[in-house]
Amino acid sequence: MVKLKTRTKKKQNTRREKDKRDFLSELSDDVLLHIMHFMDTTTAVQTSFLSKRWNKVWKCLTTLSFRRSDFKTLESYDQFVYHVVSKRDTSIRLHRLDLEACTVTQELLNHITPLLHYVSHLSIYLDYSIPVIFSSPSLTSLTLSCTPGILKLPPSLELPALRTLNLANVALTAKDGDECAEPFSSCFLLNSLVLLGCSLSNPAKVLSISNPNLSHFTTIRYSEVKYEILLHTPNLTHIRSSDVRHSHKVCVIFTTKPQSITWYET
Repeated sequence: MVKLKTRTKKKQNTRREKDKRDFLSELSDDVLLHIMHFMDTTTAVQTSFLSKRWNKVWKCLTTLSFRRSDFKTLESYDQFVYHVVSKRDTSIRLHRLDLEACTVTQELLNHITPLLHYVSHLSIYLDYSIPVIFSSPSLTSLTLSCTPGILKLPPSLELPALRTLNLANVALTAKDGDECAEPFSSCFLLNSLVLLGCSLSNPAKVLSISNPNLSHFTTIRYSEVKYEILLHTPNLTHIRSSDVRHSHKVCVIFTTKPQSITWYET
């Protein structure tokens, strides 16, 4: 009877020890990193308080998303962004970056700029120009937005790998005072283009889009200033055009007529 009780106690103690074990810490770094990719960046970085090992893992994240709404003040937001980009493992290439760069100090910009050279997917809100965004050999997807009337794009975007481009409230410019702007002519792989509230900077009056792979195009305007859009897009299959102010219909001219196209106009 005594022996039976002793065995029962040993089993109970063993179960308690198992319950107390930290099974997460027994997982490999690769598995922990995979788990972190299901978290938002703020939560992932907060795991550093669990142990020194977790502090090492988050620095290897290949996706970073910074949302201003997660922080009470702009100062605390900037401090968090600075902490993450200055501490992450720079030997690991960043795959995706989502950033609201409202006000960025030069010190923070010095840390952010190298990340932009090799990132594949970038979503950024800013009120000033960061030239490296418009010249990248690796960028395949770009979503760029800003306060209306502040940001002008260069005459040509040197983004040879770009497939998806979403622009909001930016001004498109032409080369050397030309009246025809062709900012996407070097984006040879461009497949999807969205222009939301974009305008032409004087003296440009025509936006020329000449991209053989473009299949989806959306243009939504808020400005009363009218300009023509010249399309040389033989593989275009879907186009959506809209004028929010209803002051005029969007003028789209095809230089090469697509074989089959679905047109939505509101």
